[in-house]
Amino acid sequence: MLSQNGAGWPNVFVRDGVLRGQGIEFKWFFRFALALFVVLATALWAWPSRAEPGGFGTVSAPIPLPRPSISHRAALTPSLPAPNAPVSIMPPISEPGDRGTPPLLDRIMNVVILGDSLGDGLWAGLYRELKADPRFNIIKRSKVSTGFVRKDYFDWNAEVEKVLAEEQIDIAVVMIGTNDRQVLVDDEGRRHRLRAPSWEAAYKARVDRFTQSLTDRGVLVYWVGLPVMRSPRFGGDMRYFNSIYEERAVANGVPFIPTWNDLADASGAYQAYGPDTNGRRRLLRADDGIHFTLAGYRVLASVVADDLVRDRNAGILPGATAPVQRSAVEAEDTSELATMTPAPTSSTPPAEASPLVASSVETQPSDVPELRPGRADDWRWPRL
Repeated sequence: MLSQNGAGWPNVFVRDGVLRGQGIEFKWFFRFALALFVVLATALWAWPSRAEPGGFGTVSAPIPLPRPSISHRAALTPSLPAPNAPVSIMPPISEPGDRGTPPLLDRIMNVVILGDSLGDGLWAGLYRELKADPRFNIIKRSKVSTGFVRKDYFDWNAEVEKVLAEEQIDIAVVMIGTNDRQVLVDDEGRRHRLRAPSWEAAYKARVDRFTQSLTDRGVLVYWVGLPVMRSPRFGGDMRYFNSIYEERAVANGVPFIPTWNDLADASGAYQAYGPDTNGRRRLLRADDGIHFTLAGYRVLASVVADDLVRDRNAGILPGATAPVQRSAVEAEDTSELATMTPAPTSSTPPAEASPLVASSVETQPSDVPELRPGRADDWRWPRL
């Protein structure tokens, strides 16, 4: 039952268990909300129509854009190259030799890295040093723990023929030698100790055959010299290998890129820390004193990249002869190298091979015992 108070508002009370009150206020609120919804919906529906120039519900026609004349379109349309014509992908430069602005190219060059574990690291550095230059595509075909001596384990002269059949090689970058301080067994089964004249003759023949396989296919070959080493004895052997690589590179008409001084300190000695490619002092060498950190491999690769880019800017293409005016074995160390390297001898190996030894020594004992398989002084690697 409802009753009104003096103000005319209904009193609120419960009748038959049902809450009754404020019914009028709820009805007014519902009507207000419904009206507000209708107004907002109408405004949202009408807003896109008001944006059209024709008013509500009118869709204006698209505004036609001015089209160039036939002669103007012909001037803007690039001429298509003739069939089978080389396509240039880079703008020309005014001064050759600038690594930031390479000249016109006929096509991208495949740079294939061949060698041992140092070749692996060189690939990692070159990939980063030249990734901003679209003229080079860096491909890794190196293999750790390999060289020219252990033909029974890994024959690089057979492998290079396989790589040539599988890859389109425009430029070959070779870095090898750290695993070759051991006895060489020639094709007749004779053993030759390191640095012996017969060892050197057989080793050079394998280097020449390897290089010839690449140059016969028109590949530009860059032979990278070995870097400075922490161990004086190991470094002496690497200098000896560098002298062979430089000599054979000149004989075969390919450039030799020395790296010894680029990775040494001011006095030419080994340094573990040095400036990186950004000039910051960083750890460059690994704990073994032979390999590098990634920062060190980038420094090593920058030396090689400079030669690749300079020759590319000069227009040297596969099939041509790259300049061989590289400085070879470092001049300030030639006197030391002369004391460590045997005098030049004839390239013909002697009739009898030298006895088997494990590493390089300047003088070998005359009473070397006969080697027997399984003995502690048998330094031959097992055949795999």
